[in-house]
Amino acid sequence: TSDGTGETGEELSEIPALGIQISAVEANQGTAVFIGSEGEWVDAAARLGPLISNRNTLIRVHFTVDPGWVPREIQAQLKITRSDGTTKTFADTRMVAADSVPNTLTGGFYFGLVAEDGDVEAGTQFQVTLEEVDEASRDLAVGAGLLEGTWQTPREPGDLGIQPEPLQLKVVFVPFHHKFGSIDRITDTSEATIKLLTDAIYETNPTHELIWSVHEPMTWEYEMNSLGAVMGPMSALRENEQAFPNEYWAGLFPVPNGGVAGVAGIASVPGDGKGEGAQRVSVTALGNNPGGAANTVVHELGHTQGLAHVFCPFAEAASPDPAYPYQNGVIGQWGFGILSFQLYSPESFYDYMTYCGPSWVSTWSWDRNFYRIRTLTSWEGMSVGGEDQKLILIGSLASDGSEFWWTVRGSLPTQASPFGGTPQQLEFHAKGELISTRPSVVHVLNDFSTTWVMTELPESLERLEGIDTIVRVDSNQQAHPIAAQSVTLSARPLTITAN
Repeated sequence: TSDGTGETGEELSEIPALGIQISAVEANQGTAVFIGSEGEWVDAAARLGPLISNRNTLIRVHFTVDPGWVPREIQAQLKITRSDGTTKTFADTRMVAADSVPNTLTGGFYFGLVAEDGDVEAGTQFQVTLEEVDEASRDLAVGAGLLEGTWQTPREPGDLGIQPEPLQLKVVFVPFHHKFGSIDRITDTSEATIKLLTDAIYETNPTHELIWSVHEPMTWEYEMNSLGAVMGPMSALRENEQAFPNEYWAGLFPVPNGGVAGVAGIASVPGDGKGEGAQRVSVTALGNNPGGAANTVVHELGHTQGLAHVFCPFAEAASPDPAYPYQNGVIGQWGFGILSFQLYSPESFYDYMTYCGPSWVSTWSWDRNFYRIRTLTSWEGMSVGGEDQKLILIGSLASDGSEFWWTVRGSLPTQASPFGGTPQQLEFHAKGELISTRPSVVHVLNDFSTTWVMTELPESLERLEGIDTIVRVDSNQQAHPIAAQSVTLSARPLTITAN
């Protein structure tokens, strides 16, 4: 700053520190992204993941000290230059006795970039320097034989690397009112519970804005044997309320022990197609431990963002992604909660797509979710029609033999389910006569007790007019008849536009 003081009012020094080497500069919006190393700028190709605009950001400076180090105060400075040429300088002065340690914020130098202050914008450049606090400190270092080393990173200001795209994550929480026999429970959607859920989602996803709402409770008047049973009705409700395809609907079912038949949550795994909105649904059992349920909500939301499971050795998850880079499912890099200010150890925390705990987000999941969120956010203000608004018949098949069928405007999945699914076909009958046979795409959901059968309908079958029976022919050539009148038909118009 022009008056020689930093943003915290500290007097700024301009005396390069001796005997201390900057080993890395880390930017952290949820997971560590190294932006400087050994005095050099780290370009986009070498970074572990993206940094996004308008999201509070932790900057950490890691360092080593030379042999013969003399403990003394050192001032770290972070200078940022915005795209309009304005600058800000932050200073952090602390006693340095040894190498930095990463497991606490005070184990090294750190700064906080605040989005509201315009600190986290595309085109911003940065440079970190380490300075002696005064001439007496420098004289002490010179007397000890310490030399100038990597006291600045990068050597010339480099691009902070903030992505310019707007990134929004839209979530609709759908509570349930369970009324069956003596059971009469409504999901807890108190302010405290919803805050646990929204904080967990926001901290672990690369978004600058989480837009959420709580739907009116859905009534469930049946025995609850499988969370997958409510997925179909919830998707049908989503369809007939004309939800835009970039909304994620997260069901919250009231279960005191937080699980049903050993399952805490279930989700579909859609691709990034605009016509796959009907599959962006999940359900979590919300019991007496909403904090634990928050982790499950994040996990199931990850599935609806296209993520597969991640392997860990203590709780086997089906069909893990073989490309996950960190052994045993640990997060591999330091995590940071921008709301809680908590650090998460790379070797003690597991990626939230494992079944192990405690969990946090890895750079792997962060990077993949960035591209999915960017794609869905880009649909804002656009209309959906044509190839993305074909009529799709979906059947949800539960392990107890029950089925729920509904139609949606959309498209068939653009990617296979990581949990498998064997093709089946549907026959459409009218007064005993076979009218049409259609192939189906089959997705097994992540509880392996629920299967979705999806078929594109031609215009001639759009309202199933004249059809009295639909016969599902499974992979064993077994026939399963369904009354056509039991299908919940879509009320969505041919074209919709984002709000």
